[in-house]
Amino acid sequence: MATIDDEEAMFETLDPVPSEIATAISDGLNAFNESAEIRREAFIVWRENGRLIAGITASVSFSVLFIGNLWVAESLRLSGIGRKLMAAAEEEGRRRAAVAACVDTLSTQAPDFYPKLGYVEFGRVSGHAGGLPVDRIWFRKEFSVAA
Repeated sequence: MATIDDEEAMFETLDPVPSEIATAISDGLNAFNESAEIRREAFIVWRENGRLIAGITASVSFSVLFIGNLWVAESLRLSGIGRKLMAAAEEEGRRRAAVAACVDTLSTQAPDFYPKLGYVEFGRVSGHAGGLPVDRIWFRKEFSVAA
């Protein structure tokens, strides 16, 4: 086990965080989680003519599919691509033995989208961004178990 000599250790607060540091921290945690089979990541993308137009990041951890980011090019929003990406992520989650899914969004983004897909709100934290009230909302969806 490593020890830290306080005379040589240095803590820093970084703002903005350099991308190589953010990547090193994420890669370190992901490597541990992957080796312990705690978390498995999946990325699903939608391309047209080789151009990335939408994507979703997700991971399965402790039998729960966690949706990270869902993005659809602005010109294609409300076209059904987001719904198709969510369905693909849920299918991949089930394939990886997930029994439920969780996702969060902001009240200024897509709070009405997830309930239309069967998600139920289970948490909310109120805050402010740019002087305006904004809530972070968490949703959960139980997957039906095949008989």
